[in-house]
Amino acid sequence: MRTLWQEMSAEIEKQKKLTDSLIIKMTQSDHRKKLDAILIPEIAGSLVCLASALYILINLQKLNTWYLLVCGIACLLVLFLLPALSIKAVYKMRSVNISANNYKQSLQQYSKGRMQFVFAQKLSFYLGAILLVAVLPVMSMLIGSKDPFMTNRLWMCYVIMFPFFYLFSRWVFKKYIKTIRDAENILKELEG
Repeated sequence: MRTLWQEMSAEIEKQKKLTDSLIIKMTQSDHRKKLDAILIPEIAGSLVCLASALYILINLQKLNTWYLLVCGIACLLVLFLLPALSIKAVYKMRSVNISANNYKQSLQQYSKGRMQFVFAQKLSFYLGAILLVAVLPVMSMLIGSKDPFMTNRLWMCYVIMFPFFYLFSRWVFKKYIKTIRDAENILKELEG
């Protein structure tokens, strides 16, 4: 009777460990899927940034005045920096290894990644504003072959584009923050 009882206890303990392992794997999977809602648009945006940077780099010789060249170089810097910042920050959040860490360590690691991501998004807002100022004259020159600073329409473009840029950036930031909170809540469910 005693050996039967010990065998049943060992079997129950084995099932409990298996169940805990499955819960952790499912939580890890759900956490990563939630953050994929951020990663996929960031990768798409990064590809657009890199393609734009490549286009500007190939046609840099067409920027024939010093101020257009400065705008072109500013565009290149921002277009290379934005993808690096955002992708690195998202991967930092996604790299939380729930199975290798305990609950507290997982939350601390995620919290560090979240702070880095929020910082990167805020910095991206300001870099995006710089990019908007610099890219309009550059693209106007590369596509239209006219010096955009010699026309009054460039300033109208800024007046029209900045409110849309601001509203779109706020909307994206709020969506990302909601997704980040949802991913954090998935981790917090492990505590129970």
